Amino acid sequence: MTNSNDKSGNTPNDMNLADIAFPPKTATEFFNRGLKNAQLGIPDKAVNDFEEAAWLDPQNPEIQFNLGVAYLSMADFEQAINNFTKAIELKPEVADMYGNRAVAHAAIGEDAKSEADVAEAVRLGAPPDGLGAVIDYVKEKRK
Repeated sequence: MTNSNDKSGNTPNDMNLADIAFPPKTATEFFNRGLKNAQLGIPDKAVNDFEEAAWLDPQNPEIQFNLGVAYLSMADFEQAINNFTKAIELKPEVADMYGNRAVAHAAIGEDAKSEADVAEAVRLGAPPDGLGAVIDYVKEKRK
């Protein structure tokens, strides 16, 4: 079945794949392709795109945050911490940045740092029960 507005005959899935395959040139284009790769469950490709975006726009906290999330999903906790830290330096009032860094710290046994990040995330509005449950899960998996 084709989209009636699309004269090329491409299906919606073909069009989505074409959107991902275009050769990005700007930080925004790499970032958007990274988001699509992350949504498709391809974190290594997402990391590559976010790294390119960060190279082109190193002061963008959203790029650094999403790069951290991609590394976190690949269990590269130290690199995730580096990117979350950079994102926090650029935009320090975002609860999710502290919450995700807390998870990464917990995963490598840095419990004091994790607790400090949890406290800051909660101060900034993160739900304490949800974040606490994630941290407890990560600590249990670490054992």
